[in-house]
Amino acid sequence: MKRLLCSLLFLLWATLAQAAQPRFDQVVFFQTEQAMLQKEVKFEEVARFSRKLQSNVWNALKKAKLPVANGYLVLAVRSDGQVAAWLDMEPALHEYYENEVLQAAMKTPPFFVAEGSVVFGIKMAIDTPKHTSKAKPDPKEWQVARKKLGNTDDVEAVVQAAWPE
Repeated sequence: MKRLLCSLLFLLWATLAQAAQPRFDQVVFFQTEQAMLQKEVKFEEVARFSRKLQSNVWNALKKAKLPVANGYLVLAVRSDGQVAAWLDMEPALHEYYENEVLQAAMKTPPFFVAEGSVVFGIKMAIDTPKHTSKAKPDPKEWQVARKKLGNTDDVEAVVQAAWPE
């Protein structure tokens, strides 16, 4: 009986040890605090959104087996209540898991934005305590959108051009 119990506990531990462990760190905003206040953003709501988002991503990856990676999960919340997400990870996640993360992010209930969009990135690391050293994210979709727009520095225009359908 003890052997059976030990075997079951070992199998449970082995299953948990293989699951991907996403870790989150610093939040990087693309707009100034004043610009966000003009959009009537409440930082308490952003904090709640961030916690729920992190929980959703963790749940999406809890059964995944992924290689070590780090970078950013980048988000935009529009005034119409839509949420968009992009990844800027090295190495890039497999397409299936990238989609799982993005879907989990986009299903997170948004915070209020009076006009335009609020854009920010959250450092994310998978199965490593080391986060990226990049100061700001630059997802590949943004790079393509920026080229189409003529290399603009207007993050809201880039986000609109790169917004997933």
